[in-house]
Amino acid sequence: MNSHEITFNTNLSDPIRTRADFIYKITPILIYITDTGLGLRPVTDGIDAVLRKIEHWHQGSIAAFRNMYRDEHGSWNGVRWDDQCASVFVLCEADEKKAMAKLLRGN
Repeated sequence: MNSHEITFNTNLSDPIRTRADFIYKITPILIYITDTGLGLRPVTDGIDAVLRKIEHWHQGSIAAFRNMYRDEHGSWNGVRWDDQCASVFVLCEADEKKAMAKLLRGN
């Protein structure tokens, strides 16, 4: 190989796997996760894997973000994440803006 060649490592580790199917969006302070209902498990049951997958895609910690997700029943709830363990707390809002307001107030 000469000094102008570039090589790539194709033996990357396996991607994070989750049985939940979801979509998400990120703002500068908040991550919104929506369960599509198409997975083998709901996001509620696999939230740790879902957050790890988002970290994998973004190649870094998301612990500084506030997190909320819409479950398979259409209700928004909050998630605390410390890069190792997730804990879910009830916002119990069908309206995204009301849920976000509760989340940012700390309720």
